[in-house]
Amino acid sequence: MKLSRRHTLLGLAASMASPAFADKGAVGTPLPFAADLAQTVENGPSALALKIKDEDKQPVDIANWLGSWTLLSFWAPWCKQCRNEMPSIARMNRQLDHKRVRLLPLAFDWRGPYFVRKFLDEINVTDLPVYMGDGENLDATLGLSRLPTTAILDPEGVLRFTIAGEAIWDDEKTLTWLNSLEI
Repeated sequence: MKLSRRHTLLGLAASMASPAFADKGAVGTPLPFAADLAQTVENGPSALALKIKDEDKQPVDIANWLGSWTLLSFWAPWCKQCRNEMPSIARMNRQLDHKRVRLLPLAFDWRGPYFVRKFLDEINVTDLPVYMGDGENLDATLGLSRLPTTAILDPEGVLRFTIAGEAIWDDEKTLTWLNSLEI
């Protein structure tokens, strides 16, 4: 039987919708573990000037996170790679030693926190808080502008590691690394 172009495209689309592609990057290559993408930042800037608002659009002081390592996960609902990695980030967050490492997911969306929460609800990630960032302030404070990117701050709020691009966050290697960061 000769396959038509339509049948070939339908078969390709069906195979790409398969869960087997869920943790794949471009052209079916496996996504890297976040720990493997970590880049050390020497003499990193302080994040204390970072502007953050909560779900009610109230200012939040990043100093509230001092005393533990902080994963600032910069993402947006309109960013395909960000959308793909949010379930893995949520699963990671459930397995973190929160006395040692805490997650602060910082969304960037001009439509506001309602749409960010709506997206998280749509993908069944209901246990993450919604915090909103300011892109110009992010670039000015930490020199970061790519999404998704995670900035890892030490207990004093200084940038020590960055992880740029889509990654798997709930793997054993990444969890072991994060949970072993010294306070």
